[in-house]
Amino acid sequence: MENENPKNLYEQVANNVHDQIKGTERGILYKTIQIIVCEKQSPSQEQTRKICDYFGIKYNSDKDEDKKIIDNLLDAMIIDNRIFKESAKIFVNKLGGVMEWIFIAAAFTFVGLFYYKQNLDKNPPEKRTPNKAVEGTKEQPSSPLPIPADLCLVVPASIASNFRNSSNLAVNELTHLIDNASYFLCTTVKVADSNEQNLEIMTNEDIPPDSTREVYIRININDGRNLIDKNIARYLKKDLPPQAQCKLKKLACLKNLSGLENFNRI
Repeated sequence: MENENPKNLYEQVANNVHDQIKGTERGILYKTIQIIVCEKQSPSQEQTRKICDYFGIKYNSDKDEDKKIIDNLLDAMIIDNRIFKESAKIFVNKLGGVMEWIFIAAAFTFVGLFYYKQNLDKNPPEKRTPNKAVEGTKEQPSSPLPIPADLCLVVPASIASNFRNSSNLAVNELTHLIDNASYFLCTTVKVADSNEQNLEIMTNEDIPPDSTREVYIRININDGRNLIDKNIARYLKKDLPPQAQCKLKKLACLKNLSGLENFNRI
C-alpha cells in the first residue's frame, strides 16, 4: 500500500469539512468537531460533547469566543517565541472570510489532543528515575506481591503427632506432610475458612501416635500464589517456593471424614 501524501489527505478531508460548515455563524468549532467525529446525524452527540466540554467549547459560541479558545491553543503550541506567537494571533484575527480553515485545523488538533489524553490516562507511561547514575541500566521487573494461601491436609495421627499448633515448618517438613496426606486442599484463606466449617473437628484433644484417627492440619504459606487450586500433589510440591514461610495454624483430630467433598483425594 502506497503512503498517503499528508498534504493531499488534509486537503481532501478539510475540503469535505469546509463544505459542511460553510455559512455557519455560531458554534463553528463545535460543529466542526461534530463533523470530524462523525456525529453530525447522531442524536446523542456523546463524543462531541465530551471533547467540547473538556476544552470549554460551546455549541452556540460566536466567532470571538471560539477565537479565544484558539488563542489558548496557540499559547500552548508556541511557547518559546513571544513575537511569533503574537503575530500568529494577529494573523488569525485578520483572516476574515477564510477563518473557517483555521477553525478546521484547530478542531482537528483538539480532537487529537482529547483522544491522546484519554489513551494516556488508560496507559500511563512508566515512571523513570531522574537519577543520572542509573541512566543506561536496564530496569528490573518488579516482583509480584505475595499472595498467602492455606494448605489443608488430612494425615494419619502417627504423622501428625510430631507437630504442634502455631509452630513454624521447614519446607522439607511440609513436603513430608504432603507425602503422607490422604486428602489435601490449597486455597485462599477465605475459602479455607468456609471449608473448615463443614468438618467435624475434635478440639482440645492430644494426638497420641498410636491413634487410628485421621488428623486435620491447616498450614499458612506466606506466598502461595502458585499453589492455589492445585489438584495434584506432585505439582503442589513442585511449585512450593523454596524460601516459603509456613506456619501451622490448626492441628486437630477428625471425628469422621465428612465435609471433605471439596478436598483432593490422593
